[in-house]
Amino acid sequence: MTENASTNAIGRIYSWWLHELSKALTPQRSHARRWRTLLRHTPEGIEISTRAGRSSKVIGMLKQDAAPEQIAALKRTVAKKASRNSKHVLLRLSASDVGERTIQIPEAASDVIEPVLENQMERIVPWSLADTHYGYRIVGPNAASPDQLDIHVVATTRSKLESALQRAQSVGLAPYAIDFAPQPEEKSAIKLMSLGADPVKKTEQALHVFLAVILAFSVTVCGFGLYHMWDQQEQSDDLETKIATAKSRVEQVKRLNQENFQLRQQRERLVRRKREEPPMMVLIEALSRALPDSAYLTELEIHGRDTLIIGKSDDPTTLITELENSAQFEDVHFSAPTTRAVGETAGTFAIISRAQGGADMEKQP
Repeated sequence: MTENASTNAIGRIYSWWLHELSKALTPQRSHARRWRTLLRHTPEGIEISTRAGRSSKVIGMLKQDAAPEQIAALKRTVAKKASRNSKHVLLRLSASDVGERTIQIPEAASDVIEPVLENQMERIVPWSLADTHYGYRIVGPNAASPDQLDIHVVATTRSKLESALQRAQSVGLAPYAIDFAPQPEEKSAIKLMSLGADPVKKTEQALHVFLAVILAFSVTVCGFGLYHMWDQQEQSDDLETKIATAKSRVEQVKRLNQENFQLRQQRERLVRRKREEPPMMVLIEALSRALPDSAYLTELEIHGRDTLIIGKSDDPTTLITELENSAQFEDVHFSAPTTRAVGETAGTFAIISRAQGGADMEKQP
């Protein structure tokens, strides 16, 4: 338990440090992105507004119970009157979609607000942290305690964000972000989710890869240094091991001689085995002589001295006697019951036997 907690703490510190460094290295925008099409999510539905200059205008409302034909009509209106460029489309939640709370943190922790909120989020929202999306705004020093900062926290669930996003996409709009702001106080908007490419995140990923490469390079250099030290030690010990090496070579020669002797014995056994195994053509000729004209083969398998024949015959049982009377076969028996198909006079047989003799089998009658 303690080890896992320490690992998680180190991971959070590293993530925070990497994120803060990435923010410092990423060029900041000179001004906030301004929307041209605003989708405000309300209990009645999504109110769609457009802006030209400083004036804005409501062009339609996507109600919660909108019929498909109403959605199609609103989609056509949006295509004509609103900017559909995702860089200019913003989705805004209303007060009914979020939970708001103002908390205090020490002013000294103003540069680590996100880690502090992460640790306190379970006490801020009634749902699980995994299902939470949140944003915050620094209000300023607390009136009663100047050494404390007031932080306005706005949180919502992942399901509400996904539902609002799906409804926005149903009219052909893909927002670049989702935020919350009590109308018409747009300057106090709090971002809840960024849907576009986050430049800080890109820098963070590139920096993480760079640090991983540096770490791998450092490990490689350290490994090379250790190998070099080990090699030097090996060379210094070489003079002391020459006698042992010479003895080892003598023993190796002895082992090789023994292995050579064993290989010769194996070769002789293989030669003897080859001589004892009957030649293929001789076995086939012996089978041809032993089987009557009323029998024919469909399969023939020869494994060493074991022979398996499968075929058809008018009288399969007499084949056992025919093969036993042959001087080339012994231990003749059926390997499976004989069968006879309906309407056929010939029965199917499978006989296994053992050939006698070896290379001199061809001399037998």
